[in-house]
Amino acid sequence: MSDNIFFAALNALTNNGCASELAHSAASIVANDDPSKPDLGRTTEDQQIIQETLPYLQNQTWDSTGAYDSYQTIDDTPHPLAHGQFLANLGGLVPDNLIFALAEGEDYPFQIMQELGIGEDVIERAESIQSRLGEINYWGE
Repeated sequence: MSDNIFFAALNALTNNGCASELAHSAASIVANDDPSKPDLGRTTEDQQIIQETLPYLQNQTWDSTGAYDSYQTIDDTPHPLAHGQFLANLGGLVPDNLIFALAEGEDYPFQIMQELGIGEDVIERAESIQSRLGEINYWGE
């Protein structure tokens, strides 16, 4: 299970008014998705739970452009080197809020990028940048 995806889904659902139990169930399903399996490995019951949560996400967009609005320059961001790399390589191809999350060392944007239909070449570019920054322990993990 991907903890990052679980908590991102749980927060998105609960922040939009979804009941805690339903949000928890849906977040668990999404965090355990297996892209190598048909229907991501989801059972019919899993698919029904996800369908029940969709109304809570109708106003949730992954293409907002305000992720960098509170920063005057890239040097003001928490991890300027990472933000510079991801913005230079993915700007205009990936929504800004996903770029911001990638630059903060998060993994959950990769699944969202796949769900949005962003090209594999772009996703591979993002993975390469994240991998190189991880190799130098950029985020201090």
